[in-house]
Amino acid sequence: MTTMPKWRLYRDGLGTLVGMIFGAGVFALPYSFSQAGIFWGSVHFFIAMFFMLVLHLMYGEVAFLTDGQHRFTGYVRKFLGRKAEFLALFTTFFGYYGALLAYGILGGIFLKVFIPQFSVAGLSLAFFVVSALFSLFRFERIGTINFYLTIPIFIFIFYLLGLSWPSIRFENFMVGSSSNWFLPYGVWLFSLGGFASLPEARDIMRDSSLADFRKVIMWSLIISAVVYWVFVLSVLGVSGAFTSEDALAGLAGVIGRPALAAGSLIGLIAVFTSYLAIAADLKNIFVFDYNFRPWHGWFFTVLVAPILFFLGFNQLVSVLSFVGTIGLGVLGIFVIEMSRRLHLVFPEHRHRLLGPKAWLYWILLIGLIAGVILEILG
Repeated sequence: MTTMPKWRLYRDGLGTLVGMIFGAGVFALPYSFSQAGIFWGSVHFFIAMFFMLVLHLMYGEVAFLTDGQHRFTGYVRKFLGRKAEFLALFTTFFGYYGALLAYGILGGIFLKVFIPQFSVAGLSLAFFVVSALFSLFRFERIGTINFYLTIPIFIFIFYLLGLSWPSIRFENFMVGSSSNWFLPYGVWLFSLGGFASLPEARDIMRDSSLADFRKVIMWSLIISAVVYWVFVLSVLGVSGAFTSEDALAGLAGVIGRPALAAGSLIGLIAVFTSYLAIAADLKNIFVFDYNFRPWHGWFFTVLVAPILFFLGFNQLVSVLSFVGTIGLGVLGIFVIEMSRRLHLVFPEHRHRLLGPKAWLYWILLIGLIAGVILEILG
């Protein structure tokens, strides 16, 4: 068997992770900054980046060092037992359905640019229906497809910076209210989450070392974070307090209709492929882990998000904040405990960020639990 060159392993690993991490959250970040202010937006970025970097490295170790093909619930079953797996399954459903809901909301917003005579709610329904039908089919290497569709988004964001630069005003960064101080935290967590693609990236990086896999994880988060910041500063610097929930609509007067249409088309394609990736993964959990028939697995995958939408869960930033804070917060708690048990089996692979000190586990646990409580109380 021919061993793939290391540069190709890095390319494919980065492509898979960046394609999953960089997604719908980018369009909600500027609005969360406009509501909370750039100070709290920045504070929550550093907190979320620290949490997500360490948690991705922990989960990456679990995936890399554990034999067999597993998804999140499978790893929980292996390390924490059947009872923990039930709660992990609920957490997985919460996060996946929340992501599918967010993609549907954004899909309707982007379609509105091209079909203004229809309501956003009706267009979101159309997006759910079309995406659900496409998710009946199997798409190989959807993570790689996501990455190649992420490249034009990156290009558009830097192009947007060039268009926006003459109109950026310092006073537009001085917006927000302390009453919304917590809003960016969950949006940042959601935006930086790529846990679903880590097992696939692990399969790609199997012929490399754990150290290489760690580097791919770190660079995936760093690249995504840098481009997120370019987008936030470009939009907020122009729109200020008038930043729209989807970021682009508020820029129409500055970037022009053609650029708005191009950005909306790129965003629509991105959320469509992200929907397919998440739907395929969730359907596989039903089919392979719980022995559902394929049609039943598909049905339960695509049904919940549109129901939630028409029950009133249709505010993009609120959905992302809630799903990010609670869904990824609880998932992170499972990852911490799996990592702790893994290190009892493989102490020689203990991550350098963690070392032998248990206090970092406690910082992560307390921080994630505090975030969940604040989101529920808020």
